Amino acid sequence: MTGENDGRSYNVIIAGASFAGLALARALRRRRVLLVDRQPIGAGQTSACGAPLSVLAAMGAEGSLLQRHDALWIHTPRASVEWPLPEPFCVFDYARFCHDALRSTGAEVEVAAVRGADGGAVVTPRGAVRGRFLADCTGWRAALVRGRRPSYRPRWTAFGIETELPHAMPPGLHFYFVPEVRAGYAWAFPAGGAVRFGVLSYLGDTKLMPALERFLDRFGLAPGPIHGGFLGAGLADPVVDGVFVVGDAAGQCLPLTGEGIRGAVHAGFVCGGLLEEVLDGRRGVPEAQAAYRRFVRTQRRRYRGLLWGNVLAIGLPIRAIGAAARVLGRPGPLRWFLRHYLGMFSPPRALSPRPAVAEVSPR
Repeated sequence: MTGENDGRSYNVIIAGASFAGLALARALRRRRVLLVDRQPIGAGQTSACGAPLSVLAAMGAEGSLLQRHDALWIHTPRASVEWPLPEPFCVFDYARFCHDALRSTGAEVEVAAVRGADGGAVVTPRGAVRGRFLADCTGWRAALVRGRRPSYRPRWTAFGIETELPHAMPPGLHFYFVPEVRAGYAWAFPAGGAVRFGVLSYLGDTKLMPALERFLDRFGLAPGPIHGGFLGAGLADPVVDGVFVVGDAAGQCLPLTGEGIRGAVHAGFVCGGLLEEVLDGRRGVPEAQAAYRRFVRTQRRRYRGLLWGNVLAIGLPIRAIGAAARVLGRPGPLRWFLRHYLGMFSPPRALSPRPAVAEVSPR
């Protein structure tokens, strides 16, 4: 792959300007960084935008908060189980989050499709832009590294769609295991004066509109505008031919729940912190690559546990899923599960710019 070099050069070029890319740029705020994305900052939402409140604080995006949630609910046709959360989660405005997170980075932004990498350059339709380090944060497509290694991709891809509608319902992150959704789940996340309703297929089925329509029938609603996309899961190699790969591009979305924002942001902080140490002369490149691989490798045991949960959620009857939710929702088992679950992708303190969580109020 070739492209005429336009003469620009950066410390780091980040392909993809969503959660992973913005976290990486935030960790490298002292450096000359270019973010390249095929859409303008904050456009093209695919996520339900639910994450721990601490993620908003870490990204400087507290103003994007729409609603705080202190519990998770598991609903089946026969029962509903509440899981109190040890730390608050929230639903937020994607565009506001991205713009607020970008503001403190100092990064330049180029709106262009990423065609791949050519040596130490990112190739776009406008030409090749050179960087000392390249990072692929383009989501499940892994657009940068697949140009070099076409077989590279997350091991599994789930698929989900969502619509946001004016509606009132009790607070909490609501997950539904119901007959309308085969091998997956539905959700309803209150977001201020609206609710985000969606359905997800663990098997990557993209024909989900009938399932969403049937799910919305429960609430007497019809779909509005739809957004969604694929979720990349299955921990692939996070360093490919010298390119650092972060977020869904490296399969870092969590199985079972489909939560991807927290892992993408934390992995972005770790990767960015390591690159900052290299640029500062405190760490060699091979050492940084090994450290990032080691960070991802430490997630594998808990990740496999979630994968087994994913397999069971696909294979078990809904009644058994409800019974499992009740057992796991007891105080002792729930504390154990959430401690391990919420500990996944937590960055070492030295590599994380996360501040203490301040009190955040809805705007």
